Amino acid sequence: MKRALFILFFFLITINSLQAQEKRVESNIQLSQGLFFESGSGRILWSLKNPSKWTALYYLTSSSTRLSYGLDIRLGGPWSLMPGLGLRNDIESLMLIGAIGGDIDLLLSADAFCSLRYHLDAGKVGIVFGLGPDVSYIIDQSGYYLDAYPDDPLNGKDKFYRFDYAVQPSITFRAGKHWQWGLEATIGLRNMRIPYPQYPDSPVGSPHRFDRFSLTCGFHF
Repeated sequence: MKRALFILFFFLITINSLQAQEKRVESNIQLSQGLFFESGSGRILWSLKNPSKWTALYYLTSSSTRLSYGLDIRLGGPWSLMPGLGLRNDIESLMLIGAIGGDIDLLLSADAFCSLRYHLDAGKVGIVFGLGPDVSYIIDQSGYYLDAYPDDPLNGKDKFYRFDYAVQPSITFRAGKHWQWGLEATIGLRNMRIPYPQYPDSPVGSPHRFDRFSLTCGFHF
């Protein structure tokens, strides 16, 4: 416990000393809230087979929430590099529209990202464009639960792999000394659905990638 407190104290002292050097390092705390959906052939086929109003409800009842911390390091000129960590909660379709497995997909993830950023001065508002990789680890997820078939061997099994890889583009607007807001997305690169051989013709075996589009609000100092 004492060692952990010492490491935390040393980390905070290091950040403060770096920030004192002509603001070359800046802390960013950000909350993201938006839409979460599972793309891929399984989702596309489902959307084509169902009326558009249900497809719209699927997106509107899915959500992604993330709290993140990033350390923005100026590289010279308008460029900076921001590594960071986040904690994310994803919910797919609260109304069970298009659900696979008879329940809602609930995911709790920890992620690490590193964004190359370009700072643009637009008068009273600063604009920051960002792009970089995002790696997520699923800490907890809802497994399959087929309540109509309690003896089905799929019950209780994980739906998704633990690690996900994505590209994270963003645009951030800054006003005043500390506040910022903008748009952020993560575009999944990996098929996350675990295939089970006993269900070859089911959506259980079809590719699913995680995509998110969010509004952001944050504080930089």
